[in-house]
Amino acid sequence: MYFGACYYPEHWPEERWETDARLMKEAHFNVVRMAEFAWSRLEPTDGEFDFSWLDRSMGIMEHYGIKTILGTPTAGPPKWLMDKHPGIYQQDMYERMRGFGARRHYCFNNLDFRMYTERIVTQMAHHYGTNTNVIGWQIDNEFGMIDTARCYCSSCRQSFIGWLQRKYGSIEAVNEAWGTVFSSQTYRTWDELHLPAYAVHQHHNPGLALDYRRFSSDSVNEYQRLQVNILRHYTTGQPITHNAMGKYNQVDFYDLSKELDLISLDVYPNMKSEPKERPAYAAEQHDMTRGFKDGRNYWVLEHQSGAPGAVEMAPTPIPGELRRWTFQSVARGADAIVYFRWRTLPYSIEELWHGILQHHGEPGRKYEEVKQVGLELKKLAPLLAETSPCAKVALIRCYNNEWAFELQPHMKGYEYIKHFEKYYAYFYDRGIPVDIVSPEEDFTGYDLLVAPNLMMAKAETVQALYRFVEEGGYFITDIRTGAKEWNNQITQMRLPGLFRDLLGIGIEDYGIIEGEQEIGMRNLNDGKISAATMWYEVIDLLAVESAAEPMAMYTGGYYRETPAVTRRAYGKGCGVYIGTVPDKEGLYGILDQIVSETGITPILYGLPEGVEAMVRVGDDDSGRKLLFIINHTEGVVTVNLDTTYTDAFTDRSVSGAIVLASQDARILYV
Repeated sequence: MYFGACYYPEHWPEERWETDARLMKEAHFNVVRMAEFAWSRLEPTDGEFDFSWLDRSMGIMEHYGIKTILGTPTAGPPKWLMDKHPGIYQQDMYERMRGFGARRHYCFNNLDFRMYTERIVTQMAHHYGTNTNVIGWQIDNEFGMIDTARCYCSSCRQSFIGWLQRKYGSIEAVNEAWGTVFSSQTYRTWDELHLPAYAVHQHHNPGLALDYRRFSSDSVNEYQRLQVNILRHYTTGQPITHNAMGKYNQVDFYDLSKELDLISLDVYPNMKSEPKERPAYAAEQHDMTRGFKDGRNYWVLEHQSGAPGAVEMAPTPIPGELRRWTFQSVARGADAIVYFRWRTLPYSIEELWHGILQHHGEPGRKYEEVKQVGLELKKLAPLLAETSPCAKVALIRCYNNEWAFELQPHMKGYEYIKHFEKYYAYFYDRGIPVDIVSPEEDFTGYDLLVAPNLMMAKAETVQALYRFVEEGGYFITDIRTGAKEWNNQITQMRLPGLFRDLLGIGIEDYGIIEGEQEIGMRNLNDGKISAATMWYEVIDLLAVESAAEPMAMYTGGYYRETPAVTRRAYGKGCGVYIGTVPDKEGLYGILDQIVSETGITPILYGLPEGVEAMVRVGDDDSGRKLLFIINHTEGVVTVNLDTTYTDAFTDRSVSGAIVLASQDARILYV
C-alpha cells in the first residue's frame, strides 16, 4: 500500500525540503509524486537538461524512506518551446489559437511537439530508469481535461485524413459510411475532407462528427504510446500509469488503459455541488477507474486533501472527512493514496487549491488526520494485500454511444451519462456493488448486466450478450438500443435491431414526452403508478416462442395500455427492455423485481441512509474478506452486522450492531 502526497520541490526553497520530508515520514508516508509539471526546470533552455535539483530532492526523500512516482512533464510545455514552435498550440472549433497561460496547451498530432516529447521523456527515462527510488511513472497529466483532447488545427486535419484512409481505404467508403449524398456533401478526394469545426449549421454530419471523436481519442492514445515505448525501453520493471478522471469522456479510457501497467484516478468528492450526492459521485469514479483496466485495482494519484478550487473554492473537508474519503477509495480498489497536494501554493492559479498543509506550511488538523490515516493504513496493509472488490452486477458504459448522444441527444437536456447514473444510483442506494465495464469486457462471472442506451454495438458485443443471457444471465437495456449502426447511421432494421430476438419485442413507434405531458407507468407487479418521462416507445410483443411479457404499462398517451417495460425468457436467462425514462420510483421498482429474481443481495441489509458498505475479498482461496463501513453523515449511526468480524485496528471481535460516529469509517475482516 502506497501512501503519500504530490510534492513539488521546485515550488519551495531548497532548505525547506528536509523539513517536508521529515513531516511526511512522521505521517507514515512512503511515496511522493513529483515532476509532472516541471518541464521548464528539467529543460530550462532548448536542449540543456538539469536533473540535479530533482536528484537532491529525491535523495532527501530516500533518506526518510520515501519513494518517488515520477511524472513525465509533457502537460506543461515551456514558453521557450511554444515561442519557437507556435504551431504546437491547440486550435478550438472556431480555429482560434488556445494560447499560453495554463497547461495542456498542445496538439497531440503536432510533429514538432512529438519530437520534443520524445527527447524530454528519453532524457528522464535514461536518467531514472534504473533508479530504485522510482517505483512508478505517470504519463503526462489528466488527458482530456478542460476540453483538451480535440484540436482543430492543420496538423489534426492531416492526421485525421490519414486515420480515415487507414479505416476506410477509399473516399467512396467514407461517403457511404457518412451518407454524404445528403445536402450535396459528397467528397471527391481525400484533400476535400475537413474537420467538424465552426460552420453555418453547428451540427455536422453525425458520421463525420463521431469519427472525429474516435480519431481524437486515438490521437491521445498514440501520443501516450510514444511515451510508454520510451519508458519500456529504458526502465527496469517500474510500472507505468496515467491519472485519469473517471467521468471525463473525451478519451476512451478503456483503450488508453491497454498500454498501461495499471490505471490511476484523480478524485475530488467535494467538487460535487450537492453534499448528499458526493459519496455516490466519488464511488462511481472509483468503480469506473477499476473498470478501465479489466477490473484491476488502481492508484489514486490525486486525492482530495483540502478545499479544491482555482478561482472559486469547493467546501473545505470537515474533521474526519479526509479519512472517510480515503477509506472509501481503498474500499473500492485503490492500492495507493497520494494526496493533492502536500502544501498549498501561495501563488498562481492553484493558490486556492488547498493541500494537507496550509500556505504557511505548519502542521494543522488536516496533517494530524492524515497522520492517523497513515498509521491505520500501515496496520491495514497486510490485510489488503491480494484483495480487490468483487461484484455480480456490471453496468456497461460505452464511450461511442456517449459521444453519439452528445451529437444527437434526441431529447432536450438529455445526457447519456446522467441517464447512466440513474442506474448506478440504484445499486449504490441499495448497497449492491457493481463493476463499470466496457462493451468488449468478458461478462463471465456476472449475474446481471445493465446497458443503458446501447444504441450502437459491435457484432462481437451483440453475440456476447446473447450468449450471456442464454447461459443464465439477466440483461437490462433501454431506449434506443439497437437503433444505429456502428457508423452512426440509423439502422434500417425494425427496432430494437439486432436485439429483437433476445428481447422478443418490436418498436412500432417512438417520440419525445414533452415537459407538460403527464404520462404514467403502472408496474404490473405491485400496481404502483410512476411517471414515464422524456421519451416513449410503443412496444409490440412478438409472436415468438417464450414471448416477451409486459412488466409495466403506459397509463396515458395514444399508446396507453401498451407495454412500457418488458421481459423475455431467453435460454436460461432473461432480457428486460425499458422503453421510456422512468422516474426514480418507477426505475427502482423495476430493478427491485429483477434483482430479487437474480438472488443478488446487498453487502449488508438495512444500512442507514448516508452509510456505505463495501468489501474487498482475497484473490486467492483464503476466503479473506474485508468489510468497509463508512458513515458519510454528520450524525451517529447504528449498523447491523451479518456475522462476527474482527476489527482491523483494535483486533477485537465484533458482532451484532456497531455504532459509527459522524464521518467515521470502520474496517472489519473475516
